[in-house]
Amino acid sequence: MIARVFYNAKAFPGVVLVILHDEEVISTIKSKNVTKLLGKDEKLLGYNIEVDHFESDQDGYQKMTYDLLRFVNGSLHDAFDEEIIHDFNPYIVVGRVLACDDHPDSDHLHVCQVDVGKEVVQIVCGAANVKANINVVACLPNAVLPDGKFITKGKLRGIKSDGMLASAYELGLIEEKKKGILILEDEAKVGEPFFK
Repeated sequence: MIARVFYNAKAFPGVVLVILHDEEVISTIKSKNVTKLLGKDEKLLGYNIEVDHFESDQDGYQKMTYDLLRFVNGSLHDAFDEEIIHDFNPYIVVGRVLACDDHPDSDHLHVCQVDVGKEVVQIVCGAANVKANINVVACLPNAVLPDGKFITKGKLRGIKSDGMLASAYELGLIEEKKKGILILEDEAKVGEPFFK
């Protein structure tokens, strides 16, 4: 399971939001300082944790750490005798584009075969600078970008895509949006986590 934690001191002071699934909240259950968020058929979507103080140097998405997971699970245990297990496996990795073909139903999309170390995955990419024989940053399903965006499997114009190839902006490396994916040096080791 991938848990995403958000905190916005300006908009929602004193509330830590834990998202497990991006679906519409239908009902809630409150116990102590925790509100459980439920979706259709009472599917657990996440939690709101009320806090007196939450230490963070930024608003928005909070990168999951073992300390943050301990804080979340401590609150959940006290309120509901529950805990979550977060998957800390790296899903943002160095990939190598082995093949890059034009999408059959688009004038700007490309269908790429990308070696991510353990396997070769298919990723549809719209960047003009994508081509074969380059090293890139592959965001695989279950990856969480620095802004909290969750990456899933999907289809783009009917062609399956197992993730995305990321730009420097999407990776939080630059503040101004620039076109194109981030191309890594040839020495970058395929399959290695991008963020170490």
